[in-house]
Amino acid sequence: MLKHFLFASLASLSLCLSAQTNGLVDSSKVIALRAYQDSLRVSSDSLVNAILETERAAGSMKMIRYFSRALRLPGSFSYAFDSLSSVAIIKPEDNSFRIFTWQLAFDNGTNRYFGAIQTNEPTPRIFPLVDYGSFYEHTDSIIVDHDRWIGALYYKIIPVKSGKNTYYTLFGWNANNLLSNKKIIDILWFDESGKPKFGYPMFDMLKGKGPSRIIFEYKKDATLSLTYIPEESTIYYDHLVPLGGKTGEFNFDLVPDGTLEGFKLHKGRWKQVEMIDYEKREDGEAPNVVKEPTQPLYQPLPPR
Repeated sequence: MLKHFLFASLASLSLCLSAQTNGLVDSSKVIALRAYQDSLRVSSDSLVNAILETERAAGSMKMIRYFSRALRLPGSFSYAFDSLSSVAIIKPEDNSFRIFTWQLAFDNGTNRYFGAIQTNEPTPRIFPLVDYGSFYEHTDSIIVDHDRWIGALYYKIIPVKSGKNTYYTLFGWNANNLLSNKKIIDILWFDESGKPKFGYPMFDMLKGKGPSRIIFEYKKDATLSLTYIPEESTIYYDHLVPLGGKTGEFNFDLVPDGTLEGFKLHKGRWKQVEMIDYEKREDGEAPNVVKEPTQPLYQPLPPR
């Protein structure tokens, strides 16, 4: 736990930097950003492929330093950083900010997540994402700040208007531990001061009000589909059941049973739908629902 705390503290210290004015990217800035991207690519390779845990951790720390410098360069918001295959980068349709996330795998099978939010403003702000997920007992019911974040690799963002506010629904993947993976539906929003918050009670469950985020934990070698169909304003996900139909088992024994559930957007809230109608196919083919890729950006290294 001390190791995790030190990593989180370093991330917060390194990324909490004030941003400079964001303008057009001139040639010198492009050269600098390319240099940072090259350095980030080398460090991300160590993060994923290094055999020793200490080398992987060092790669992650270098990425924090390089990002903290690169993202405060004027015009850096328009630079894609698209050669970093181990970093998930997403932004909403309104282009108001973007989120960087990446994963550090430990030898014992656990994982820690790192990241940052960069705003698209004349003077961009950088908010470090510091993973405190392992310190909470009830991660589904709390609202947290960016420096007390529940870590994940984000791969989808859905803006939802509710009154005068916009809430951003995030899909995330978390490798968790040796026994289970997690997928998360989280809510990102910004308070009156413009600071990001994670978690918001905008889920209406079949049995009343729901949590601040939805967390699916499932068996390590299982695959859980979590996707959004904009034409239907509906989130689809696989229904989970205990392996072999057993009851009272732990979450790491949960697997999809071939049926779908979902959340339908209605008046700015996600309302749970117990069973989703879909067109059945012959010979066990998949239902007629477009699904997100289920594989993460990269697989965590196995323990040694």
